[in-house]
Amino acid sequence: MQSPARAAFTLIELLVVIAIIAILAGMLLPSLGKAKDRALLANDLSGIRQIILSATMFANDNQDYLPYSSWGDGDARDNWAHGAGIPLGNGKEGLAIWTNQVEFFKKGQLAPFIGTVNLLTCPKDFAERGSGKAKEDYKRRGIKITSFVWNGAPNAFSSQDSKTPTSRFKLGQLRTTGILLWEAPEHENDYLFNDVGNQPHEGVSQRHGNGRRAKDQTDTGAGGIATFGNLSGASFTLNLKKWFSPEYAGKNVWPATANPVGPNDAYYNPASKDGSY
Repeated sequence: MQSPARAAFTLIELLVVIAIIAILAGMLLPSLGKAKDRALLANDLSGIRQIILSATMFANDNQDYLPYSSWGDGDARDNWAHGAGIPLGNGKEGLAIWTNQVEFFKKGQLAPFIGTVNLLTCPKDFAERGSGKAKEDYKRRGIKITSFVWNGAPNAFSSQDSKTPTSRFKLGQLRTTGILLWEAPEHENDYLFNDVGNQPHEGVSQRHGNGRRAKDQTDTGAGGIATFGNLSGASFTLNLKKWFSPEYAGKNVWPATANPVGPNDAYYNPASKDGSY
């Protein structure tokens, strides 16, 4: 008896199936990437709200004064993110420098209210910095334990007397919608991530949004977005073009002099007519 012939794919049929799978993968992967980014962004915004809540709790215990933003003296003063004497991690990587800095987070002004150091880091920052350019950027950071910087406005963009451990101004003197913190640029320049307190025109992150990331802070045509938190407890996003506009940071990028139309939600220093430095 003859055995029945077995059905088999021809080479053409196999190539067609492979092509279809490739097309479907090409259609699905961007959607999966966007869904993942949306989830990380949601977690980031939630963490920012918790940081703002912690700052408010600190103020309630300190006569309405916010924690110290830090202003070029971060390694010498207790501030919102860490305690005095933190070892800087410029050019370093690995578990040792992270662990050492975490110990100084525990001495920071918000540690009793936040509880966990992980809230200070954007989830997408955690996800990306293990390889490639993100790893190189992370290695350059002086401060490894946070993705965020605080606005210097509550301290009049200046260092406070060592006898004043908190912000210069009380919450009641500041704008309710004033932006307190934002996600700092990934590509570190000079002082960024070294003192955890910035002027708005020093720049913001472009980590989220799945768009083309900015080459630098002047590349306002990029598609990324940054995360922010204000004193009302709200967290939200803005793109680079919106941030570097007169109603926020102004059009000038650091080290040029800031030129906002203020006071506004980015520049609200009570000691200055336009809210700036």
